[in-house]
Amino acid sequence: MDLISFANSDRAYVVTCEHGGNQVPHDFADAFGRGDAKAWLASHRGHDPGSLAAARQLAESLRVDRISSTTTRLLVDLNRSLDHESLFSKFTRDLADDRKRLILDRYYHPYRNAVGNAIDAIVDRGQTAIHFSVHTFTPRIAGVWRPIDLGLLFDPDAAGEAEYCRQWRQRLLERSPKRRILMNEPYAGTADGLTTALRKRYDSRRYFGIEIEINNRFFKRSPEHQRRVVDELLAAGRERPVD
Repeated sequence: MDLISFANSDRAYVVTCEHGGNQVPHDFADAFGRGDAKAWLASHRGHDPGSLAAARQLAESLRVDRISSTTTRLLVDLNRSLDHESLFSKFTRDLADDRKRLILDRYYHPYRNAVGNAIDAIVDRGQTAIHFSVHTFTPRIAGVWRPIDLGLLFDPDAAGEAEYCRQWRQRLLERSPKRRILMNEPYAGTADGLTTALRKRYDSRRYFGIEIEINNRFFKRSPEHQRRVVDELLAAGRERPVD
């Protein structure tokens, strides 16, 4: 079965970007007054470099709205559950409870609700929602090189979701056999995150939550270089399968 087809009328797409920028809201600038804040905000700890551009490219090509945030994940991580230890960073976890509630009310809940509402609208129409949550990752972590160009993250126990990613990876490798495309790397698709939370709300036949992880070395080399990588992702979804 040709599961990968962006033109299939039985499904609709949602593109999100939880870590698209490193902006600090004025009302919380005081929390980032410590000496190492500037370096953290500029690094992958503060945002996913290139993720917003990749999400924009995907959404424009698929002709769907993009739901994204440019507020730094160091204020609150939109890709973490409320009870996760990394929801707040070292800069915000010790804020007074009323200020943390304000952060959640202004930034966290509106974002998560917007994504849920977009998926609800698709499911209510009787379509399957294909959710691409777009991220980038650093080529090295703790000094260890990650030999990965692209990662497709999903739940291996969700049959449709897993087959979608398997077919997508196969077509990508047919186009670019030297591209290092791994499944559920550099993170597990079932780790705490927005897609994992949303899977609990929907039938697995009606919601596919797929995190796209792109090595940020492409964007740092040049935005055009990353654009070509995203073009490969899009092209693989437009091709007819090889019998």
